[in-house]
Amino acid sequence: MESLTGKLAQFIVNLNYKSLPGEVVHKAKLCLLDTLGAALAGSKTPEAIIAKRFALKMHQKKEATLITGKSKVGVLEAAMANGMMAHALELDDGNRFALGHPGVSVIPTVLALAEKEKIKGPEIIPAIVAGYEVFGRIGAGGNPSHLDRGFHTTGTCGTFAAAAAAGRLLRLNASKLVSTLGIAGSQAAGLFAFMADGSMTKVLHPGKAAHNGILAAYLAREGFTGPAFILEDKRGFYHAFADSYNPQRVLEGLGEKYEIMHTYVKYHASCRHSHAPIDALLEIRQSHAFTPAEIEKVNIYTYSIAAKLIAGKEVTTPITGKMSLPYSAAVALIFGQVGLEEFKPKTLQNKEVRALMEKIDVYADEELDKLIPDHRAARAEIILKDGRKFSAQVLDAKGEPENPGPENELYEKFRTLARTVLNKEKVEKIIDMINSLEKMKEIAPLTKLLIGQ
Repeated sequence: MESLTGKLAQFIVNLNYKSLPGEVVHKAKLCLLDTLGAALAGSKTPEAIIAKRFALKMHQKKEATLITGKSKVGVLEAAMANGMMAHALELDDGNRFALGHPGVSVIPTVLALAEKEKIKGPEIIPAIVAGYEVFGRIGAGGNPSHLDRGFHTTGTCGTFAAAAAAGRLLRLNASKLVSTLGIAGSQAAGLFAFMADGSMTKVLHPGKAAHNGILAAYLAREGFTGPAFILEDKRGFYHAFADSYNPQRVLEGLGEKYEIMHTYVKYHASCRHSHAPIDALLEIRQSHAFTPAEIEKVNIYTYSIAAKLIAGKEVTTPITGKMSLPYSAAVALIFGQVGLEEFKPKTLQNKEVRALMEKIDVYADEELDKLIPDHRAARAEIILKDGRKFSAQVLDAKGEPENPGPENELYEKFRTLARTVLNKEKVEKIIDMINSLEKMKEIAPLTKLLIGQ
């Protein structure tokens, strides 16, 4: 009997730039651009500064670019540090069916390995698609039980995704790709324990996934073997990491429906589960005249996963703020946005924000649960002190494939984030290069633009 990874491996081997649908190629470019924007802006965070310092101390060879770094580092260190940067601001892409973020493990893997191995643009695009495909399929097969157990899909399934992308870049055959995925599964990790104290490990997860994915591919290339039945074996990934799972979801529509097309874009710098409520609150704010001081109560109704994960009000660090719906809702109502400024120390301690948070409660709604996973909807209700009530419901948060918004907004998001560390000329060159990625003979001209000014 052929394993699940055996069928995935054959699919990856057969992925070819020329045979990919045009919309898939275009989406891969947008995912690359979006993740780079998040990484560039994220390169200034405390977590990123530590990651860069560590990478510079550890590197033995100058193989790949460290985003905004002064020097190249080893390919493993570059992938890890860049992955950490990309996840630091909660502005990275995601897949609602897999309950995680593929870009932050896949894109750093592809950039670092493609630079080291001098891989051409037409080979880079299928590798990106392969990574997103594996992430979406394995993640959807094990969730939401995987998340309920405390695992962070971005790290666990990100390891498989990075391995798939790396294996495709190295042009491994199907047998070695099976081993690559098996080795990756033996390294898959990432726990939500950071939620308790707002520690930094959340951003480590995709970085380590990228690191371990490349390591898995290189080991397999040398002949090291990994378990073929890593997913479905009784001692394998699904049985160990989830109470309930659907292994066959891994293969549904393989080669017909591309998981990368399920990718959403984030326009708020907070946990994705908070975005539909934020959109609903902003809609009310824009439609009715009132001030935050007039608010008596805010009730937010959402699906159970969100209510369970982000309803807390214990905000002590940027990450606990990003993972708190009451906090994100409060800053949305006060400032009209949930961006980078809203998670800086002065805002975290803002008395007006803290006071409004206490008026905001989050409730699980069984009717909204019925829409999962096709829609992650939310309803918001604001009650004013004078008795007026306003409400709004959002079916799909902005940035979902069903509600993408104008494409130029994604480009403007990139420009805004990238301009925090790069000049306008570099930013526009990056956009031009990514738009014509298939014409590039190697990735070095692009990665050179990512070096700090």
